[in-house]
Amino acid sequence: MNLNGFVQNRRSEVVAEIQGPKDAADNFYGKLKNILPPSALIESYTAETIPLKDEESFKIIESLSTTYNFPPIPPDLALCDDCREELFNPGNRRYLYPFITCTQCGPRYSIVEDTPFDRETTSMIDFPQCSGCSKEYTDPMDRRFHSQTNSCSLCGPELTLVSAPGKIISGDPVLNTINALNQGNIVAIQGIGGFHLAADPLHSEAVLRLRSDKEREKKPFALMVRDMETADELTILEEEDKKILSSSASPILILPCRENNPEALKAVSDTNTLGIFLPYTPLHLLLFLHPHSKIRYKYLIMTSGNLKDEPIITDPHTALTKLGRIADMFLYNNRRIIFRTDDSIVRRGKYSGRAILRRSRGFVPKLIHIKYNSPQTVIGIGGDLKSAPALLKGNDIYLSPYIGDLDNPITEMEFKKQITKILSLYNVQPDRIVYDMHPGYHSSKWARNASFPQKTEVQHHHAHILSVMAEHNLDEVLGLSFDGTGYGTDGNIWGGEFIHATRSDFVRLGHFMYFPLPGGETAIRNPARILAGLLYDSIEPDDLYRLLKPLSDLSEKQYALLLDILKQRINTPLTSSLGRIFDAAAAALGLVRNVTYEGEGPIKLEGIAALHPCKTGNTGQLYTDKSTSPKNMPEIKHDRQNDSFQIDVSKLLHTLLTEKNNGNISRLAFMFHSRIADASVAGADIMREKTGINSIALSGGVFQNIILREILIPKLKQRGYDVYLNISVPPGDGGLSIGQVYFNYKQEGGD
Repeated sequence: MNLNGFVQNRRSEVVAEIQGPKDAADNFYGKLKNILPPSALIESYTAETIPLKDEESFKIIESLSTTYNFPPIPPDLALCDDCREELFNPGNRRYLYPFITCTQCGPRYSIVEDTPFDRETTSMIDFPQCSGCSKEYTDPMDRRFHSQTNSCSLCGPELTLVSAPGKIISGDPVLNTINALNQGNIVAIQGIGGFHLAADPLHSEAVLRLRSDKEREKKPFALMVRDMETADELTILEEEDKKILSSSASPILILPCRENNPEALKAVSDTNTLGIFLPYTPLHLLLFLHPHSKIRYKYLIMTSGNLKDEPIITDPHTALTKLGRIADMFLYNNRRIIFRTDDSIVRRGKYSGRAILRRSRGFVPKLIHIKYNSPQTVIGIGGDLKSAPALLKGNDIYLSPYIGDLDNPITEMEFKKQITKILSLYNVQPDRIVYDMHPGYHSSKWARNASFPQKTEVQHHHAHILSVMAEHNLDEVLGLSFDGTGYGTDGNIWGGEFIHATRSDFVRLGHFMYFPLPGGETAIRNPARILAGLLYDSIEPDDLYRLLKPLSDLSEKQYALLLDILKQRINTPLTSSLGRIFDAAAAALGLVRNVTYEGEGPIKLEGIAALHPCKTGNTGQLYTDKSTSPKNMPEIKHDRQNDSFQIDVSKLLHTLLTEKNNGNISRLAFMFHSRIADASVAGADIMREKTGINSIALSGGVFQNIILREILIPKLKQRGYDVYLNISVPPGDGGLSIGQVYFNYKQEGGD
């Protein structure tokens, strides 16, 4: 473009100084956007005019590496188009090589042992480059110049296929794997960040065996689909969905199913959605498109290679030991995985944008930048569910990949190892550790006993809202913090909270009305019990039994005991949890009796609601029928003594119970979502009237529900609110640690 000046890497930004003809300078950014490599992303862009300097050429000048808070490490990247073309080109020296990569694709974070990110500090150090690869690596004009994962069949990793007892199977490992899957075998396949368990979903016996051996009774499996055309055949795809699927992160994307899908896929997912993703490694592509195989899969089950509630397995020996009773064969390689990265999971709403449900491969270790420069290095350890610690240094926050739930001892051990590895990777010793105030969390108990100089506890729902504030650099907001479980400051279980939040404190201005959970955790597994707790005070016992009997497996004797528990308040903790209210609504509509996986009821409730033929108004807002009968509207009750409000949903749930046999279940499910949104807007209005604040943040696991987001957000915007959501981190507990490190501990001598 005949522009002079320079370009330079700085801490978390790239700076280009350009000078030349005005038209060329004005067109620079537009042209830059159109020539970005596939894995490059401009998150934000600013331009300013500066005094003219004497520049006679354009230069790449040395990076200001000393100003990095965290040494830059790229995320793992999906196979690029250039490497894909070479993979299937018989004339290329990497033809059918299952580990082909370049500077634009391949493993990164999952293989790094130390910083800076160079070949010598990754597990690729085990593979000295041959002369051909070395020539590419050192040639600035080559696509593989300084590609740290560069290798070929002469010098790179190798595949091995073994039977479950560990006996090597001779022949081409990839072709043998394709044939094994075609015969109904389950194969454990080593990927970038860990093992998958793969099966052909058209082999019903293999799917049933996988469910049984993996103790995954009903939870949907993810499907890896051959190409975008197959994705379009199975799911309802829009252009934005295609961009997410084909991005360098290549996450699992949860999408609505098409009605004419093969019957066999009902065993993959019994909801109205499918979690699908595209092949993101050369090995995956070869399983689908190997030119020497006549077998052509359109889709394969690719689920995490682990035992129930344990982290994904990363090394072949452990895989053989732990997955030997599940997998018939193991396809692995000799490239060490340093950091496990499970597949990331994403959803998208038309009006509410992208929601990351599980943040791992492809997104980690991208940093979250805040405007405040922290005087301390702070580690936040999240909660016990969806564990993912975060580290704050300077203006940057690093969020670790998803680990798992810490109720499992193996996962808890991995959580501790992960913290040690993170601190070693970035060579830091935190000044402060921040944790959830729950007295029983494994993570919090560990933090209280750990040897960090300073310790801070942050309330669970405040941390959820703080995670949104961190992403948008906000100091004060109204917050809707909706989830399943969180320890409240009054000792009760919170989960439907309306709060006024700052970085250092919060005030609870309202909540969904407390109700008893008969049997505590038992009620979560048997949601008709939750429904009983919600309706106990508003329906006569005989009528309640009559309504609940068809929805649960409770005998008359068990029901009598349940009533006695509620009457005497024995083992009936109080909760304001909206997540539990969603459980109760799913039970009321007969969608779930005994919960087999987390969120089963709400997932099915949302899936049924999505079948309702909702309309789009002129504002782009989703709305239901115009019936706003008082009998199904949540009731706002004001507590003058505590200067707060509560939302009573008993009438709404009673309507679901009594009308489900008369009307369309999808209409009732959608009506439930709509009424919850209406109550949320009413609560927001009360908070705004009291505080004068117009900015509102939505966070917590309930906001993984796209239907609720799609109804609520347009309603809030229509009423003039500035609405903020989690963008780069999960709204559930996987983003909790971001809020913890953003907490301002000023009152304790911090910033």
